[in-house]
Amino acid sequence: MSADDIPGRRPDALTALLNALVDRIEAKPFAERRRDIGFPLSAGTWPEFFSIALHGERMFVWRALEALQAQPGFALMLDQRRGQRDLDIWERSPKLVIAAQAEAFLRDETGRQPNAVVAWMAQWRKAVPARVNNAALCERLLSRPILILPRSPEQVLERFAGIPALASESLMLHEVASRQFWGLSKVLNGQQEAIALLLDTEVCPFPDKPVQLLVAARTADPAAPVLFVENAATFESMAAGRLSAAEGFVLIFASGYKASARRLRQPGGSSVYFAPSVFERNAALGRSFLAWLHGTDDTRPVHFWGDLDFAGMDILKELRVVFPDAQAWKAGYEALLARLLAEESHAADEARKSGQTDPGFTGCPYADEVLLPALRRHGRFVDQESL
Repeated sequence: MSADDIPGRRPDALTALLNALVDRIEAKPFAERRRDIGFPLSAGTWPEFFSIALHGERMFVWRALEALQAQPGFALMLDQRRGQRDLDIWERSPKLVIAAQAEAFLRDETGRQPNAVVAWMAQWRKAVPARVNNAALCERLLSRPILILPRSPEQVLERFAGIPALASESLMLHEVASRQFWGLSKVLNGQQEAIALLLDTEVCPFPDKPVQLLVAARTADPAAPVLFVENAATFESMAAGRLSAAEGFVLIFASGYKASARRLRQPGGSSVYFAPSVFERNAALGRSFLAWLHGTDDTRPVHFWGDLDFAGMDILKELRVVFPDAQAWKAGYEALLARLLAEESHAADEARKSGQTDPGFTGCPYADEVLLPALRRHGRFVDQESL
C-alpha cells in the first residue's frame, strides 16, 4: 500500500508530519542510532494536526495516519491504561515509532532524497573497516561515527589515528579534539571508549572538562546537609536568603544534569567556586566541603530540588548514582506540589517539554510514592522559579 491508496488527497497535516519525520532522520541518521525513532504526537511536535478545530476533520487525518502502519517500519503506540480509553485517540499520549525500514518510503513520499550526511555515513561505513584493524574499535566507530562535514571519512580517520601522539601530554578531551580536528573542540564528546581502544588503555586518559560547581551556604556548620539546586535563578535567590527554607543548608548549583556527572567527586573532575560572603568568614566550612566532596563519605545528608517535572526526577535518579542516599527536598517539592494541585501548572507542550520521558523509578521514596504519581495523574509540570 502506498500513500496514494489513502482515499482522497493526502491531508496537509499528514504531509507536514512526514516531513517532520524526515527532519528527525536527517538530524541523526539511523546509522548513528541504537534505537528506533520515537516521535510523540502532540501540539508541540505536530501543530498542523492539533490546530484543526473540527472533530470530523481531525478524525479524517488520523485515519490517514493509521493507514501508514501498513508500511514497513511504522508503528503507532497509545497509552493503554484503562483511564485513557474514554479519551479521543489523539489524547492518549500517542507516539509514532519509526524504524530504519521506513526511511525509503518517507523520502519517496516527501521527495527528499538522502542529503550529504547520509552520503557521508555510507562512505564512513566503508572507510572504517578498511582502515581499522582492531575489531572492537571498528565496531565502536561504526556505532558512534565522528561526523565532520565537509571533511571526508578518510581525513577524519587519519586525524583520529594521530591521537596517540598526544597521549603523554596532560590535556583535556576538548583540547585533544581541537588540536586534532581542525579546531573543533566537541567532536570527541562521547568517544572516550573509542580513544581507550585506540590507545589500548582501560580508560581514556583525557578527562572531560571539570564540572563547575557554585557553592553558597546558609549555615556556618561544616557538617550541614547539602542541597543541589537545578536552576540558577533559584540558587541565587536561596543564596541571598530570599527563601527561608534554605536556612541551614550548603547550596550547590551545577546546571541541571551536570550535578549527576560521575566525575563530580574526583579532585580533577570538578571545579568549586565558593560564594565569598560566608566562606571568607569561615574557612573551615570550605575545607570541610571539599574534603567531603572528594572523599568517600556517603553519610552526609544530600538533597535535590528542581522543577516538578520528569526531567527533574530523572536528574534526581542520576544524582543517586553519585550520592546513593540523595533525596528529593520535601520543603521545596511540597510547595511545588501545592501549586500543581491548585492548577498553577503548565502542560508539557506549553514549556517545550514534550520530549521529557517518565524516569520510572528513582529510588527516593518521596519521589516514587508522591511526586511521580502526581505528575502522571495530572500530566502537568511546575517550574521551581515559580516560588
